[in-house]
Amino acid sequence: MFSIVIPVYNEEESLDELVSKIKTAVVELNVQFEILFVNDGSTDNSQKVIDDLSLENNNIKSITFRKNFGKSAALNAGFEHVKYDIVFTMDADLQDDPMEIPRFLKEIEDGYDLVTGWKENRNDPKEKTIPSKVFNAITSKMSGLELKDYNCGFKCYRKTVLNEVNLYGELHRFVPFLAFKKGFKVQEIPVHHHERKHGISKFGWERYARGFFDLLTVIFITNYINRPMHLFGGIGSIFFGVGLALFSYLFFGRWIFGESIGSSPIFLISIFLLGSGIQIFILGMIAELIVHNKERQKKKSYSIEKMNIENS
Repeated sequence: MFSIVIPVYNEEESLDELVSKIKTAVVELNVQFEILFVNDGSTDNSQKVIDDLSLENNNIKSITFRKNFGKSAALNAGFEHVKYDIVFTMDADLQDDPMEIPRFLKEIEDGYDLVTGWKENRNDPKEKTIPSKVFNAITSKMSGLELKDYNCGFKCYRKTVLNEVNLYGELHRFVPFLAFKKGFKVQEIPVHHHERKHGISKFGWERYARGFFDLLTVIFITNYINRPMHLFGGIGSIFFGVGLALFSYLFFGRWIFGESIGSSPIFLISIFLLGSGIQIFILGMIAELIVHNKERQKKKSYSIEKMNIENS
């Protein structure tokens, strides 16, 4: 038994065929499943197509956002309302191949908690594939989790993984890393990738620029969110140490070489570094107080207009 969460943004032409392919792929498994479409503020007829599909199939459900909140918000909403303990995610543009579903399930059965796809032969233009390769290489190096394709939306999770992560911004692509840092077993498998049949891609090169900053965010929240003093204290110590070294050089230089402290620009630099180091250190202490004394308030980053999740 498993759930499939599919974010939808202006994909009206693909949805009928996608559902048909999923049903064909799953029929031989002889298991119960549900498809949960999350309409992320589509401006075309995607919602009407979803509604018609849900009337024809009692295992198709939907969540509709009031406006476009982004893929991470759509996935997060889907994860909160899935029925089964195994959860797939895939894109609605027909580039992911549902026939791969049994391969993902096999890896889950073998003990992995999260299985992510790798678009080995990616059918996208070079202006997407080249930045993607650079992004994946940098992300793998900085995160410590070597994956060939962080951007692949075709994934399979145990629900226990999803209970441990909270998605916002563009963090959906970093779920494998977030899961890895919490001790879950992550596996990557090559998957078929088809050319887009309808419409145009909703993502441009700017997603990789945002992705870099999101990577820094993920590294921070996984390594320092509960111990911010380790970050701020380290940076503050570097500033303070360099400033103290410069000031010491001037102080002892006055007696040894007869140099004037006040006339040297190094004096102002050392004072600046000493002051900055102290301020950063104090900022770390304040951050520690916030972490330890303030309850974390979880607020959803999206607004649901309606839901159709009661079918069984």
